Amino acid sequence: MTSPTQSDAVVGLDDSVTVLRRHWKLIALCALAGLALGLASLTQRTQTFVSDSLVEVRPLISQGDSPNLDAARQVNPETEQSIASSQRVVERALALLDASEQLGNPDLDDLEVETMATELVGSVDGDVARRVQNQIEVTFEQNSLVLQIEATAGRSERAQELAQSVAHAYLDFRVDAATGATNEARQRLLDREQELLDELDTIAAKIEVLEQGLIDSAELIDPEDPTSFREQVRPSELRSLELSEVSKRQNLEGIGSRLANIDSITINAGEILDDAEVPLNPSGIPAPVAPVAGLLLGLGLGVGFAFIQDRSDATIRQPMKELPQIGSDILGFSPSVNHIAVTEGSEARVDEAYRRTQAGLLFKMDREDRQVVLVTGTTEAGGSDTAAIAAANLAVAAARVGRKTLLVLSDLRDPVVHPRFKVDNSQGLAEVINGKASLSEVSQQLAELTAMHVLPPGTDIGSPTRLLQSSNMGRLLDNARSGFDLVVVQAPTLTDYADAVVLGPLCDTAVLVVEPDKSLRTDVESSLRQLKAVGLDVSGSIVADTVGSRSRK
Repeated sequence: MTSPTQSDAVVGLDDSVTVLRRHWKLIALCALAGLALGLASLTQRTQTFVSDSLVEVRPLISQGDSPNLDAARQVNPETEQSIASSQRVVERALALLDASEQLGNPDLDDLEVETMATELVGSVDGDVARRVQNQIEVTFEQNSLVLQIEATAGRSERAQELAQSVAHAYLDFRVDAATGATNEARQRLLDREQELLDELDTIAAKIEVLEQGLIDSAELIDPEDPTSFREQVRPSELRSLELSEVSKRQNLEGIGSRLANIDSITINAGEILDDAEVPLNPSGIPAPVAPVAGLLLGLGLGVGFAFIQDRSDATIRQPMKELPQIGSDILGFSPSVNHIAVTEGSEARVDEAYRRTQAGLLFKMDREDRQVVLVTGTTEAGGSDTAAIAAANLAVAAARVGRKTLLVLSDLRDPVVHPRFKVDNSQGLAEVINGKASLSEVSQQLAELTAMHVLPPGTDIGSPTRLLQSSNMGRLLDNARSGFDLVVVQAPTLTDYADAVVLGPLCDTAVLVVEPDKSLRTDVESSLRQLKAVGLDVSGSIVADTVGSRSRK
C-alpha cells in the first residue's frame, strides 16, 4: 500500500471548502448554540454603572521649618490603597451618606453632616459594609500620588454617591489618624511637663531646708559685725540637688519647645481633585455584542470541530485519491439509490452509471477470459443493501448489451434483492447446493429482459457458510460458466461474514462496492487483503456516489 504524498497531506482551499460543506450541519448547530447562549446572556445580564473620584494624597503632617518633631511620613501607595478600600472607611462612607440623607444636606464636608456621621458609624451593618466594599476598587495613577476611587452599582446615582462618599471618608480617616497622633504626643508632653514641675517643687523645698541649716550653724568672725559669717563648705547633698534642679529646668524648656512645635503643626491629608459624577451609560460590553460574539464564537468552534472531526474520520472521503492508494482501481461511480433499473429508461441515472461501469469491467474480464465476478461490500455500515443493489444493476447492465447473464444471490442471511425482480424464492441456490434441484430448474428468466436470469437464495438454508463451502457450489458455478456469458455472484459483506471469502476461490475476479463517508478505509483495506489472500484478483471498486461529483475528488 502506497503512502499519501506530502502534497496530499496539505489542506488546500478546495479541501477546506469540502470539509465545510461536508460538516455544514455541525457548523450551523454550533453557531446557533453560540447565538442562543449570547441571547441567553442578555436575560442574565445585570446592568451596572461605574463612577470614580480622584484624590490627591499628601503626607499627613507638615510642621514648617522645625526639625524637633519627626512626625511626617511619606505616602506609601499600597498602604493608602488598603486604607481607602478598608471596611472602616466604607462604614464611614455609608454613615456620611446616611447623615446627608437624614439632614437633607448633600454637602459631605458640612460640619453637621460629619458630626452626625461620626455618631452613626457604630450602627452601620457590617455585612452591608462588606458587600459595598466589594463594589469599591482603589488604584494609584502611575507615577503620581493621585488615588482613583471607583465604585460600581446597579444605579448610576448610587455609583456616584459611593465613589464620592468613600473619597470623603478616606480623607476624614487620614485626618483623624493624624489628629489622634498629634493629640497623643501633646498629652504625653504635658504629662511630662507636670512631672518635672512637681519634681522641681520638691527639690526647691529640700534646698530651702538645707540652706536654712547652714544659716543656723554659721559663726560670726567679728561679733560687732553681724554679717561677718565664717565661710562654710556646702554639703554634697545640697550641691546634687542644685545640679538636678538645673537639669530638670533644661528638660522643661525642651518640652516647651516641643509643645510649641506640635501647636504649629498643620494637618493636610489631601484633597479631592475630581468629584465623582453620575455616569450616563452602563459599563461593560454593549448588549448587541453578546449575541454577535456568541454567534462568532459558535461559528469558530463549529469550524474547528468540523476540521477535527474530518481529520479523525476514518471513512473513505476522497475515493479518487484514496482507493488507488490502497490498491483498488475505480471501475465507475453509481448513484446510491435503492432502485434496480430492470426496465430501460426507468431510472436514467442508474442506466447511465452502470452502462459505463459494466463496459469497463467486461472489457477487463474479456481480455483476461473471465466469466464469474464476485460483487460484495465492506461492512454493513458501508451498506449491505447498497452492495446487493449494485450487483443486481451491474448484471442488468450487462444483460442489456446482449450478454446472457446469471445473477446468483448468495446472501443467504439477509436476502434483499430477489423481491425486486419478483421471482419465486421457493427454490433457489440452497436447493441446488443441497441436490434437491438443478440450476436450470430454479434459475428464472426475466420477462422484460430475456438475457437476464436470476438464481434466488432459496429456503433450504441451514448454516450459510457451510452451505457455500460445499463442493456443489463449485459445480454450480462451473455449470453456469457453460450456460451463461457472465455470472454475477452477489455475496454478503466481507468483514462481517466469511461467505465472500469462501466464494472467492470459486470466482474469477471481484468487485468491491464502496460508499464514501460510510465505508471505513481500514475495512476496505481488510476486504482487499482477504480476497487476495484466497487468490482472487480484484478488478476494482464501484463507488456509490452519494453526493454527486464531490465524492470524486
